[in-house]
Amino acid sequence: DKNSHAYEAFLWLGSTPNFDELDEFHRLQRYGLATFYFSTNTDAGYPWKISESWNSGEHECNWFGVSCEDDNTVTEISLPGNRLSGTIPPEIELVGLGNMLTTLNLSGNNIGGKLAVQLGALKHLEVLDLKANDFTGQIPPEIGELFKLTSLELQANELTGVMPPEICQLREGVLDELITDCDEEDPFSMVTCEIDSCCSECY
Repeated sequence: DKNSHAYEAFLWLGSTPNFDELDEFHRLQRYGLATFYFSTNTDAGYPWKISESWNSGEHECNWFGVSCEDDNTVTEISLPGNRLSGTIPPEIELVGLGNMLTTLNLSGNNIGGKLAVQLGALKHLEVLDLKANDFTGQIPPEIGELFKLTSLELQANELTGVMPPEICQLREGVLDELITDCDEEDPFSMVTCEIDSCCSECY
C-alpha cells in the first residue's frame, strides 16, 4: 500500500545515507522504529513534542526516548506525554527482534485504534505502559504471551470486553501489576476483570 505509513518508512529507510552500511538486523530494527514514528505522528497540527534525531541519519540508539544495549540493540522505548497520536503499527514487533526490548512506555498520549496483536511478539517485555491514551476495542489475548511482564497498565483508555484469561494467567507468574478500566461503579469503565484473581487494581 503506497499510502501506508509502512511504505513511507520503507522509502525513508532506502534514502538514508548509511543504508548500505546497515546489516539486515539494523535495517529491520530501524524500519520498525520509523514505521512507529510515522504511524504515531499523524497530526501535522499536533506533532510529537520532542522528536530529536528520529528518522535522521543518527543511529537509532540516539533517537529521543530510545535506549539500547551496547549502543546496538533497542532495550527501551519511553515516550510518555510526548503528543503521540495515530495508532501502534504491526511493525512494532520488528523493534523487538534483538530480544532485548524490556520496556515500552507510551502513557499519556493520544494513540488510538485497537491494540496491535503484534505487541504479543515482544517476548522480552517486562513493562508495558499504555495508560491514558485513546485505545478502543478488546484487549488482545496475544499480550498473554509476554511471560516476563511484571507491569501492564491499560487504564484510562476506551477498552472494552473481558480481560483475556491468557493475561490473567500471567498473574500466577511474575506479573505483579495489572491495571485496567474495570471499576464496576464507574460507567466509563468497560472492561470486566476480577480483582485479585486477575487484575491487581481497577481504575
